[in-house]
Amino acid sequence: MSPRPEELEARLPPEALRADDSWWPKPAPDPFRHVVGARTFPPEQWLRPRPHDAALVAWRRALLDAEGKAAFQALPGTETAGEVLLGLLGGAADGSRHPLDTAGRLVAEDLCLVDLADGDPRLVGASLAMPNRWLLAEKLGRPMLDIHVPVPGYADQLADVVDRFLKGLREGRIMTRANWAITDDPRLFQPAANSRARQAGTITTPEQAAQSLHVRVEYQTLRLLPSPAKNTVVFTIRTAHEPLSALRDRPHVVSDLAATIEVMPEADLDYKGVLPYRDAVLGLLKGFLR
Repeated sequence: MSPRPEELEARLPPEALRADDSWWPKPAPDPFRHVVGARTFPPEQWLRPRPHDAALVAWRRALLDAEGKAAFQALPGTETAGEVLLGLLGGAADGSRHPLDTAGRLVAEDLCLVDLADGDPRLVGASLAMPNRWLLAEKLGRPMLDIHVPVPGYADQLADVVDRFLKGLREGRIMTRANWAITDDPRLFQPAANSRARQAGTITTPEQAAQSLHVRVEYQTLRLLPSPAKNTVVFTIRTAHEPLSALRDRPHVVSDLAATIEVMPEADLDYKGVLPYRDAVLGLLKGFLR
């Protein structure tokens, strides 16, 4: 009998879920404003495996099997894009699966397909083992603006910028960006928005924050697929998930994160999962810098 996803998750070495320092976004500007924060990335370094990825990939496969449509869905007509992506990853087609599903079982990253054909970028498929509090069924087929409705400031500050950015991608030019959040839920698979701040009111000190809170960092890449899928962008998400206390040995990361939290408005702190724990988190981070 194959191990269950939760059994494999419990066995994952911490190194498999540790964020590289280079994955962290730069500190937020003061006064605060939303930025895409994307930069170019060498194609030869795209989705390069790290040590311990084998264990993470094994967990992903078990999770995808166990969660079914909650972790994988693709709209009709996405097979060609899936085949092109699978070819880029060096994989072979499996007639029993959608090629995007097969691709998602080869790498440590979540894989999302964004269709640009009608001029309004839409999510048309995803292999999603580590959603950060969003449901694939609610986002599939929707344009970027609809997908990002919960994000404070997205509609008026980022929507047009993101759409232009996606439409401006060129073949062979890979872009990267990063995102982060705080969670009091230790699980990797977090599809439900109501998992945010489950322990609000019970974590009030730096010591409690160190014991109960985790930080999630999403290292994202965006790549326009080559012909015959040239109207599709593959959006990859490599998620790091580690205890907040694990940042103790990374002073530059700690300093940047604390600076961002200090200037971030309440709505954004709430979306990031920080607001109920803001003082405890800042106390812990500043304690690491002493």
